[in-house]
Amino acid sequence: MRPRQWGAPVDARGASTCDRPATAWEAPSLTAGLLTYVGHATTLIEVDGTRLLTDPVLRTRVAHISRLVAAPRIGPGIDAVLISHGHYDHLDLPSLRDLPSGTRVLAPAGVADVVRRRTGHDTTAVVPGDRVRVGAVDVLATEAVHDGRRLRFSRDLGAVGFLVDGPVRVYFAGDTDVFDGMRGLAAGIDVALLPVWGWGPRVGAGHMDPAAAARAAALLAPRVAVPIHWGTLASPRVWWRHDPALPAREFERLAAVHAPGVDVRILAPGSAMAIP
Repeated sequence: MRPRQWGAPVDARGASTCDRPATAWEAPSLTAGLLTYVGHATTLIEVDGTRLLTDPVLRTRVAHISRLVAAPRIGPGIDAVLISHGHYDHLDLPSLRDLPSGTRVLAPAGVADVVRRRTGHDTTAVVPGDRVRVGAVDVLATEAVHDGRRLRFSRDLGAVGFLVDGPVRVYFAGDTDVFDGMRGLAAGIDVALLPVWGWGPRVGAGHMDPAAAARAAALLAPRVAVPIHWGTLASPRVWWRHDPALPAREFERLAAVHAPGVDVRILAPGSAMAIP
């Protein structure tokens, strides 16, 4: 299926073909749902009329990390924001403050405290196993194997993934290493959003590279796997800057070996696809 282009035009490598910012989008009428890869860990999941935004980072720069593609302006009507953990490339307070006042946010307990104090949004703390009703869907917080400290010597704010459970099921991993519980996470996942790299020259513990993400796809056994966490934010010395889609293509190659029954769809940042 050819992904629908949304926001700024992008080329086959995920690089922006224009310098001006992307405009806000209006969602087409939905059947099962629509998925937009905004970039990095930011996705827009639309299921049964419910619009969920994950880990919004919508600025051109976060500290020394710069954005390689134009950031779209998120339109109104977000039912909830799902924050997986407190690292700066996932919890970006300026991006959250740009969302309408009182936006509903689901996040691990420590992150929820920060968001509530710093943005005033309507924030709900979750731990793995919690199920929260948002619009027409349930949002289940899932396990994540990841260090949730925002700074090296600060306290652990927690880390989770999310499973959107409605007419279709969409799993957003956040940042995590592969863990055995993925096999029993949920039966019948339609789309798994799996991180395949990051913003730097290497990934450490608590992250997945293309090989680990391919193993996760085998455990989760979704109908469709969409690689995320690539091609959007990068430090000056990241190895894939000349070809931002390299991590996603490597995941596609390895998933064909380790999870041959899973359909891999690579979406360039800013692209959308119907959820099958």
